Amino acid sequence: MCGRYSQTRSLAEIVQRFSVKPPPFNSKLSYNIFPGALRPVVCADGLKLLKWGFLPGWVAGGGAHISLPSGGNSMERKFSTETSVPEADAQAREGFINARAEGIASRPAFRTALYRNRCLVPADGFYEWQHSAGAKTPYRFEMRDKSLFAMAGVYEEKNGTYAIITAVANALVRSVHHRMPVILERRHEALWLDPKMKDSEVLLPLLRCCDSALIHGYRVSDLINDPVNDSAACLEPLPQ
Repeated sequence: MCGRYSQTRSLAEIVQRFSVKPPPFNSKLSYNIFPGALRPVVCADGLKLLKWGFLPGWVAGGGAHISLPSGGNSMERKFSTETSVPEADAQAREGFINARAEGIASRPAFRTALYRNRCLVPADGFYEWQHSAGAKTPYRFEMRDKSLFAMAGVYEEKNGTYAIITAVANALVRSVHHRMPVILERRHEALWLDPKMKDSEVLLPLLRCCDSALIHGYRVSDLINDPVNDSAACLEPLPQ
């Protein structure tokens, strides 16, 4: 599960890191990106400004009339291979912030996007919540060198929406939450974006958790729980 993340580097830094052309839009820094937010996403043909909350192309009405809630933790849905399109349509109207790596190639909501519309979601950190004794405690995870990284994603061109792909968490994140976003190895980013690549035997093995040694995590303030709060205070570590 990934219900919040941050992107606190300038658009120019994102352009340089992912070797793309400067886009025809502006995007402010965000320390607390929440479902429904418009964020820059790297696609095969460059940067696009998309809404976080994936809507399959077959959802009636498209993205223009869909209201995405700000709370992320209840948004993830599961589709089985038996799910019918009408049932999936009803479930998908809110938008999916996450797509599970397991079975993504066979789930009606995501299988078309997996083969046609893959993307990289630039980030410099993500948040997960530890549940204990009825309380939810937020933690931030980032690369040890605090660098930008790419989370694997899928998007829908018709309605301008995207989702972040999640996998079973590595040992570090598992102490807080059982799932985490897929952070692609840098050497695999171009392969993930390549629209000519449609081999599931090549694509699916890329969708795994990253090595725990590459990241670190720490407790952050409850400020992150409210999307209104979007400042550097969301990143500050609290005593354990």
